[in-house]
Amino acid sequence: MRHLFERGPTSRHWKVIRRLALLVALLGACYLLLLHLPTRVYEAGDFLGYWTAANLLAHRQNPFDSQAILALERQQGWQGHDPVYSWNPPWLHVLLIPLGVLPFRPAAALWFMVNPLLIGASVLLVWDTVSPLGERRRAALPLLTAFLFSRSLHALLEGQISTLILLGCACFLALTCRRRDFLAGAALVLVTVKPHVAYLLLPSVLLLVLLQRRWRVIVGFLASLLFLLSLASCLYPHWLDAYSRLFDVPAYPLLSTQYATPTVRGLVWMALGLDIGPWLSVICLAGFLILIWFRRRDLTLTVTASLSLIVGLPTSAFGWSTDQVLLLIPIVQTLSWTRNLASKGRWVAALSLLLTYAYALSAWLVSYRDIAFLAVPPMVGLLWGYAYRAALPGARMTDKIPLGDQQGKDLQQPQNGETF
Repeated sequence: MRHLFERGPTSRHWKVIRRLALLVALLGACYLLLLHLPTRVYEAGDFLGYWTAANLLAHRQNPFDSQAILALERQQGWQGHDPVYSWNPPWLHVLLIPLGVLPFRPAAALWFMVNPLLIGASVLLVWDTVSPLGERRRAALPLLTAFLFSRSLHALLEGQISTLILLGCACFLALTCRRRDFLAGAALVLVTVKPHVAYLLLPSVLLLVLLQRRWRVIVGFLASLLFLLSLASCLYPHWLDAYSRLFDVPAYPLLSTQYATPTVRGLVWMALGLDIGPWLSVICLAGFLILIWFRRRDLTLTVTASLSLIVGLPTSAFGWSTDQVLLLIPIVQTLSWTRNLASKGRWVAALSLLLTYAYALSAWLVSYRDIAFLAVPPMVGLLWGYAYRAALPGARMTDKIPLGDQQGKDLQQPQNGETF
């Protein structure tokens, strides 16, 4: 009898170990295949700019030096007259130093392997956070939804680091809902690697945690940011001056309208020849913070994050269609709400999601123009809003609290329609 009781857990452990070993073996085989393929992955992709800056910083050089960037990229096969810049703040390059110390081809192959894992892990974290206990094991649905989204595939093929923002937001939501506030704040630093994309997300969630007096989130965020800045200063002490000079480069997207990006600013410039600058972002940010202040008792962190991404991506001063991989957060949240819809509502939600995915795919493959993707966030927003309004009120309480926390038990029972 004793052996019967011991066999179960041991068997489960060995099963997990075998699956992990199989996953590692598959990843290793794919990595070796990428290294020996004749096609040089990411040679002309966005990852080239990220790797170049990280490589220069790893060798204690200026990661924003145009001449050094172009010379290093030419060695990797880049044929353009202008360098592929990384417009991101220097703490991103600190995070990418493990890739920067590698030669370009092994680093590109490794990032090509890691990026899908980041998307998968992010989606599973969000699904585990917003779904009820009985639905958590159905991980195939959110994973399938994630990798059928053309914005996810496009981000993977370009070697984009928007997946880091997705991971940071997913970890933040998962950790705050489990009262791991310091770690949640530390994870939120990943959101800052593209400030123009997170211009609405970051201030919104920080204001909400401040109103909830969860100070450890703020402490964790500031501590992690200061740590990364310290490392950047140790590697290249003049990074602040060098980064500020990057703003004067003619190709800098925030100062130029030569890019018809999938934003309202890009649409107005293309249609009317008028540059509205960052003013729409300023107005949206002010209005959003006012909304949070007055509706703080009705908003959860997951709802706030989803809404800020739906509104923030098309109203940012600039951005790329690959950044729309962040829409997976409201999409996964919509999936969790559809279980509370009637049969007709589920069909409406499913057809709406299918239409959104079909449009995003056709805009990518048939008549690719980045401005065409401006319609994707509103389409996701309409679906998200429909599921939010149609689902049962109890489905909107998706911020889970760990069992055994008496304060959490009290918060799990809303009073007078208030949610945590």
